[in-house]
Amino acid sequence: MTEIFDRYLSYLKETDASTHTVSGYRKDLRAFSEWYRDTYGEEPEPEKMTSIDLREYQSWMRNVKGLKPNTVNRRMKAVKSWLSWCVDRGLAPRLPDFPRGVPEAKGAPEALDRVEVNRLLREVEKEGNARDAALVRLMLSCGLRVSEAVTLQVEDVDVGERHGVIVVRNGKGGKYREAPVPPAARKAIREWLAVREKKHPGSPWLFPGACPEKHLTACAAWRVVKKYAWKARIPDLHPHTLRHTCATNMLRAGANLVEVASVLGHARLDTTAVYTKPSMAELARAAERGEV
Repeated sequence: MTEIFDRYLSYLKETDASTHTVSGYRKDLRAFSEWYRDTYGEEPEPEKMTSIDLREYQSWMRNVKGLKPNTVNRRMKAVKSWLSWCVDRGLAPRLPDFPRGVPEAKGAPEALDRVEVNRLLREVEKEGNARDAALVRLMLSCGLRVSEAVTLQVEDVDVGERHGVIVVRNGKGGKYREAPVPPAARKAIREWLAVREKKHPGSPWLFPGACPEKHLTACAAWRVVKKYAWKARIPDLHPHTLRHTCATNMLRAGANLVEVASVLGHARLDTTAVYTKPSMAELARAAERGEV
């Protein structure tokens, strides 16, 4: 990738963008850079970029590569963010017109069903690792993002026999929120706190990393989730699926959108409303019931 891309990615890091965000933008901009070189035989320079180039890139992704709409839109968003940064710094005279985004057929986010949840928790319990149990429960029962779970400090956790609150001081977009902790999660966290005090005295983090001064990384937490998913025979499980499962279970149990949005830290109710959409499995069952 060219120096101008590297400068933009450095800017993202300086704005406290998450490691996941920076990594995603790097991959998407690299894909654009490779397409541009293969198509025009030169490096993508921001001052030369035209609306025609952008339409061609979108068309190539859709019709030649056959990428899904959300992938096409995500990559175009990365290019637009980069070019906007270039314009702000005088590296390009103007922002070219971007083509309309590709319509997406959005369904409900993928969530685990009850049988899968039980298989996953069974494997966690069999392993007997108090840290892993607390980590999985924070995502599955409290709806925390993996990045939010690993950056919790001990002082952010207040759990007892009959009460429990988690303070997320720096959620997505820097938002602060407090999330309730239900009974099973409270038990898992209390058990981990008892073990943690002996293993990592003096560390401020709820989940210390290899170096007690630093917290467990998101990648390490992801590996924890993937390990139990593999044992539970749940392929391609992503840690975010646990957050989706938490939201779906709350709605199915009778919680309203405002309550679920507050737990998850959503600023807009339409973000939470996606969990009310039927899954493909539910649609398939409905179609079977209606088949003549």
